[in-house]
Amino acid sequence: MARYTENVIVDKPFVDVWRAVHMALTIHRWNIVNVRDNTFFLKERMSFETMLWRNPCRFGVHVRREDDTRTLIMFIGSTLGFGPLPKRRLRQVTAGLKAQILGVIDQLPDAPPEPAAPPAAP
Repeated sequence: MARYTENVIVDKPFVDVWRAVHMALTIHRWNIVNVRDNTFFLKERMSFETMLWRNPCRFGVHVRREDDTRTLIMFIGSTLGFGPLPKRRLRQVTAGLKAQILGVIDQLPDAPPEPAAPPAAP
């Protein structure tokens, strides 16, 4: 079985990133098999035609809070087969998935500035 893992850190709060990941997976029509804790389990959508030629990729997309303003996204993928061809295809599909998710995250507004302290009374 071919496996591939990639980690990305984004400078956004955890809650915003989790929602953006869910939105990206829904918009781009990924088959969400299960959601457990902070991990989305996915299976690549395949048409009948492409199923004749290759096996679908499966992913675990784990979202983890690093601190108040940073979040780690881990892409853990696998597909049936061994050797360079399934591994290359898995990397290509991972790159597409990562680009889709990061595209939605990039559209998130920046965090609002901290409210200014009221002026001190004389």
